[in-house]
Parts: sequence; structure tokens; C-alpha cells
Amino acid sequence: MRRNSVIISFMAAGLLSGGCDESPAAPSDQAVVTFSVVGETFRARLTTREQVAAAEAARDAGRASIPVGSLRAGDGGVNTGWSWHLVDITFAEAAIEVCDGLPSHVEREGPSFANGQYCPWSARVVDIR
Repeated sequence: MRRNSVIISFMAAGLLSGGCDESPAAPSDQAVVTFSVVGETFRARLTTREQVAAAEAARDAGRASIPVGSLRAGDGGVNTGWSWHLVDITFAEAAIEVCDGLPSHVEREGPSFANGQYCPWSARVVDIR
């Protein structure tokens, strides 16, 4: 009987220490972020923890809030409704004006927009999944 009590105690301790952890999860390596740019939206895939953390900081009014990325043809599986997508995304406090614009501007020019770079100054992170 004593042995069963010890086993039950260990099981209960395991459940309390690790089985019911309610602390926030560590940032994921991947996410899809939705940006709003003056009434238009676009989506991009984030592929590193650093990108996800930077997007969360931008969403939470961080100083580095301008997404900067390289344009590629096709929607990349996430940018539905557009014929382009962004890769290698970073977030900056400032960017040159030539890569600023609306998603519809990028759509008109394609991946050659601003020599293949997009950095919409007025972009706001509205969702991260």
C-alpha cells in the first residue's frame, strides 16, 4: 500500500510541475502576419523566432514597425489575392522612400517594384497566427 502512495505522489507531483503548465508558450519559429496599409492588407510568412518576436514588438507599438522584405512572384501560399509575396522580412524604424507604397502599387509593378524591395511606411501589424 505504501508503494502505491509513493507512485501516486510522484505522478501528482509530475502533473503539478510540468503537466499543467499555464505559462506563455515560447515564440514559434513560424507565423503568418497580416499587415494593414491604408485600407489594404497583405500577408507574409515569418520563418524565424526573431521575425515573429519583431512582428509582435511592431504590433505592440515598438519603434521598429516598418516591414522590409524582398519581393517574389506568386502569393507564397499566404498572400492570397496578390500575385507577389515578401521574404526575408525584417522590421525597421525608418526606410528609404523608394520602397514605400500600397500593396496595390506592388501589384501593378510586380516583384520589380522598387528593385524588388517593399517597405510600406504606414503598415501596421493587425494579426499574427
